[in-house]
Amino acid sequence: MVRLIVAWVLLACGVAHAAALTAKLDKSTAALGEAVTLTLQSHEADLDNLDTAPLDGAFDVFSRTRSQDAEGDTLVLTLYPRRAGALSVPALSIEGRRSTALPLTVADGSATVPRVTAHWTLAPAEPRVNEPARLTLSICDDGSLQWRRPTMPIAAGRLLRELGEDEGQGMQDGEPCTLHRYYWALLATRSAAATVAVSMLDASRFGERLRFPGAEMSYRALALPAWLPAHVPPVAPQVNADLLPARWPLQRPLAWRVDVTGGYSEDDLQALLDLQLRDSPALGVYPPLIETVPMDTVDSPLSRYRITLYLQPRVDGHVIVPTLRLPWYDAARGQPASVAIPGKALDVFDPRWRLARQVAAAGVAAVLLIAAGWMLRRMVRWRLARRRGVRAIRAATDTRELAHAVRRFSLTGQPEAPSLGAWQRRMQLETGRCVDEKLVAALEAQCYGQASSDDADTRAAWVLALSRARPTSINLKQRSVRS
Repeated sequence: MVRLIVAWVLLACGVAHAAALTAKLDKSTAALGEAVTLTLQSHEADLDNLDTAPLDGAFDVFSRTRSQDAEGDTLVLTLYPRRAGALSVPALSIEGRRSTALPLTVADGSATVPRVTAHWTLAPAEPRVNEPARLTLSICDDGSLQWRRPTMPIAAGRLLRELGEDEGQGMQDGEPCTLHRYYWALLATRSAAATVAVSMLDASRFGERLRFPGAEMSYRALALPAWLPAHVPPVAPQVNADLLPARWPLQRPLAWRVDVTGGYSEDDLQALLDLQLRDSPALGVYPPLIETVPMDTVDSPLSRYRITLYLQPRVDGHVIVPTLRLPWYDAARGQPASVAIPGKALDVFDPRWRLARQVAAAGVAAVLLIAAGWMLRRMVRWRLARRRGVRAIRAATDTRELAHAVRRFSLTGQPEAPSLGAWQRRMQLETGRCVDEKLVAALEAQCYGQASSDDADTRAAWVLALSRARPTSINLKQRSVRS
């Protein structure tokens, strides 16, 4: 009987051990940011159904790995502590089986894991609805960590847009540290109290993954007047517009570029432009092109857009490009305001008339050029003819050759005259004045042996008389017509 009782007790103990849920940690102390491993084992329970929600208060459950072997079901959880101090891994239960609680001491920094602090800032601290605010997450460490930009959770009542990041020097408990800053543009869409938080911050150090508890910040968005349109932000816009030309051809599209920096969205600008630009018989308006342009600084929450307006003048004369206005709400004065983009009166011309004037001007220029060339050619021809005639007179060796050279002298290219008298009458027609009759008579007398003189003096007298000969314009025109 005693043996039977002992057997039943041993059997009950074995069954209880087989159905037990055991838990153990890989370490009893850890640094904040460092991972700890929790191993759970059971011979009967299916650990896939284990509820790990009790761990969420003090730990971030990063991963879970399940395996089965001869010893039973094993579940390995990778945990990251959410705070420093004396923590306890709570007891977990499944299918009536319960593990034991395990103590864990978490230090704020160690020899291998640096101390880290993180905090949020919002500028302005209490933004108005539709007012872009700069949200900054600042993380301080010893400079040995490589950080990953945290992903912000989606929340109702606000819009978040990622900006840039930078790194500099900061202070942590009175000592210098490396400061990492991540920026977002926060736009509140309704007036309410809200919270900004990230659960954990990811970093790495020499290939080891670290996760530190995130920061949390509460803020409140201030309401705008109920009568204010939704597309009017409480931020004064900055506008930089290209200058419009003074004159522009008819029917040719004009691209007018305007840069706008402020709190508008693309839909807001589209709505404002649609309200102010209308297609008209005098000015055609095409759909504008709105492009996002990055800001010059990494931490600016404002938005910048480049607007290209395509306008087409449809009539010639004065066409008015309307002045555009970008409204905004002046919260300091509590009243609406606006920034004007001044338009202009374009002097629109028909390019066909311009082309006609250009063709006419080119024709006149060609005619003048031809006339100038003709006059230059005419002048060069009679000057060359005079030079040849004077050269022949200088080259004459006796009276007979001198007489032949004089009769061949012509400014219009005439053949040799039959006599000095005929040549004299021709020269009067070409130059409009008579050649010295005494000089002609003396040359005739020498030719017939009735007088004698020095040939050199005679040649010099003829060279002097004919080197100044100039044709009349009438004779040149007649000569040009004959030629």
